[in-house]
This record gives sequence, C-alpha cells and structure tokens, in this order.
Amino acid sequence: MLVTDENYKHTLGVVRQLGKAKVQVCLMAHSLGALACASRYCAGVIPVAEPGVEALLTAILKEVQRNHYELLLPVGYKTTLALAAAKERFLPYVHSEIAECHRIQSAANKYEMARLCEKIGVPAPRSFVPQSYDEVRQVAREMQGPFVLKPQKESPGRSVSYARSEPELLALYRGRFPFETGENEPPIVQEYVPGYGCGVFATYQKAVCKRVFMHRRIREYPATGGVSTCAESFYHPRLEEYGRRILDALQWHGVAMAEFRFDTRDNTFKLIEINPKFWGSLELALAAGADFPGDLCRMALGETLVFTDKYKRNLRFHWPFSCFGELYHLKSKPGAFFEVAWDMLDPRVKSNVWLKDLGPNLKEIQSLGDALLHAMRG
Repeated sequence: MLVTDENYKHTLGVVRQLGKAKVQVCLMAHSLGALACASRYCAGVIPVAEPGVEALLTAILKEVQRNHYELLLPVGYKTTLALAAAKERFLPYVHSEIAECHRIQSAANKYEMARLCEKIGVPAPRSFVPQSYDEVRQVAREMQGPFVLKPQKESPGRSVSYARSEPELLALYRGRFPFETGENEPPIVQEYVPGYGCGVFATYQKAVCKRVFMHRRIREYPATGGVSTCAESFYHPRLEEYGRRILDALQWHGVAMAEFRFDTRDNTFKLIEINPKFWGSLELALAAGADFPGDLCRMALGETLVFTDKYKRNLRFHWPFSCFGELYHLKSKPGAFFEVAWDMLDPRVKSNVWLKDLGPNLKEIQSLGDALLHAMRG
C-alpha cells in the first residue's frame, strides 16, 4: 500500500493499523520528520522533493509506475480530490478506492449539504450565504444568535468563527469576505447548535453501506468546538439512519464521516458537515475494532464486503501529547485538569501512545517541548 499526507495524526493510525496486520505500507512524504515516518510499521518513505499537490501527484505516478502497489490511499482532502480528478492516469498502475471527483466536491460543500438535508429529511442547522452586508444584518435578526461563520468548502487554514451578536457577526463577515472586492467565496452563516459533537463513520462499496461506526466528542480543542482531543464510541439508531441517508443520496464509494451535533434544545441530531475522506479521530474507530483501512484493502483486492456495525461501544480514546490534543484542550480550558489527568491514569482509556511504537510519540513530546520553549522566549 502507498499512503499520502504524512503530517496528519490519523495517517499514523493508518500506518500502524495496516503495518500491524502485515501489510507493507510505504509513505509518500515531503516532510521526512513527520510522525508517521518515525513509525516502525512504515516500511519505507518515498521523498517528495517539492511541496504542493501537483508535485505529489507527479511523484506518486512515478512511484506506482516503478513499483507494484495494490492500493493508493490518500488521507488529506486536497490529495483525495486531486487523485479523484486524475484517477484515469493512475488506474493502469494502482487501485484507489475513493469516490468520483464531483461527489467529493459536493460532499465537502457545507452549504450544498445543508440544502441536501432539506430534500431528504435530515435535520441541519439553519444556514445562509448572505450576498450583501444588509443580508448579513437581516440573517442576524432572523436567527438572533449565537452564530457560526465557516467556509462553504473544505478550506485548510480557514477556521470556524463564532459571534454572539449582530455587530460581532457583521465585523467577522467584513474581515472574512469584503463584498466590495469579492476576493473570496462568501462564508456560511449558521445557527449555533448547543450540545455535543458526534459522528457517523462509514465504508461504502459502490453506493452500498458496508460498515458503520459512531462516536461522540468528550473534549475538543478549542474547548468551544474544534478537533477531538478525547472521544468515545457509542451507537444510536437515529444517527445511523441520518448518516446513511446522506451518503446513500451521494451514492458514495470509499470512506466518509458525517459530522453531527446533538441539539439539547430539541434532542435532535443535526448535520454539521460531511468529511469525504479519513477523519482526525480515526484511531478511536481502529481501537474499537472498526478496521476502515482494512476495508479499502479488501475492496482493492476485489472482495465484496459484508455489512457490519460490530465494534466496542463506550470505548474512550484520547490524544495526550498530539498537536491540538489534550494539553491544548487544557490550555483553552484549565478547569478540565483533573478530568484529563484521570483519563491519563485510567487503563481503560485508550490513546495513541504505543509502547511498541514509541518513535512517533517521542516526536510529539519533542514538538510540545519546542513549542513551550518558543512561547517562553516570546
């Protein structure tokens, strides 16, 4: 197998899971110091000399022409989308179990997914894309806050913002999208959903669901809402129904995550977005027995998968030393110290620290130390 996007924390999860299963996993990497490169389960690193997606695609094509791989597995969104668009170039040399390009683009468009939810009867937060500052004011008055401001499409580096009032929302919108110039695509204004984050994770094979897994977030960074620093596996039939309804409508193929929030106002799951690729909390699913990378391997070898929803329920997993992990959660919410410390000491709580593969975790600790020294000098 050939894996891309070495800098994601869940790339390490993919490498460890498949390497442990005796799959020979090689990694395309521009940054040779990435965590996944330090894993004992990484059989080889193929350097990519230049940054950027085009340089990566060129390097991948040369590698699969030179050496035999059963499966090419992209991890990041940009790479997944680019490989889907250029799939015909790679088909003679390697399998790639990903959806068609237009389906990936649709799934990643948050506003388009909100509209799809309206059609298929899946609850979602009220969402608007204002076309003027007057419309921003009108939306603010109709929704009455708090508000969430986010890009319409998958946009690494462009974060989600929150506003409590009309003036705050208007100020945020002016900063993110100047209507006078129209330099960027207008972001979505969405109602804030109080409650907790949760998700449905699935493997699809030619538009047929073959595996489902669910989790709920326990802690995040930032604490107001962001990436999981601690999460727990669980199951809810309504959540499965909603997630499958969306991915069925997309006629999906490969892996995907449907992210929801459980709205404590009306006890309803509401779709936040679709992640049309592997997701950040993948290691929880793997620890619970949901082998998503293995599904793709079996599909690449021509196997027709059998549906399963079997996994360990109520398994808690956290990332103690990862970038944007538990220590970052404590930075944004110091009052959670005893809660985090208890989970670190509880042997029932799993983590990405592997005693049999400490290389990546030592790199995590080193990075945290470097960040601390930088902050002290600053």
